[in-house]
Amino acid sequence: MYTNLNELLKEFTPEELAILTGDPSGSVIDQARVDYAISNASNLIDSFLRNRFDVPFNPVPILINFVARELAVANLYEYYNHDGVVPPSISRRKSYALYLLRQIQNGDLQLDIADNSRRPVLMVNKDKDSRIFGNDILDTFVEM
Repeated sequence: MYTNLNELLKEFTPEELAILTGDPSGSVIDQARVDYAISNASNLIDSFLRNRFDVPFNPVPILINFVARELAVANLYEYYNHDGVVPPSISRRKSYALYLLRQIQNGDLQLDIADNSRRPVLMVNKDKDSRIFGNDILDTFVEM
């Protein structure tokens, strides 16, 4: 997992996080719900970046940690608000995190990793034997 409860507690008070995880009194944080939100965020990140990088990341790049926190927070709000109403600021944070994932996926943003990226591989399904016309026939169509 790319983030953890301690990192979420830097943004939320324990009482706020307890309420967000389902305790109306704000006294007990539901660790299972936090782990579920973080796990779903991490799985989404891996799904986005699987074709470009070897995942899961170890060590976790700073940008991936940030995206995981943003997605985990959005997940917690979505789990808490079963009616689908999420504060606009949380929706914007989730949209921005998904935007960053697309940028990383497309190669427009670089991660701070040593040699973990897989470059796209170009594969061709043709060889000389699968040609219908040889070079001698194809050369007759070239203007000089």
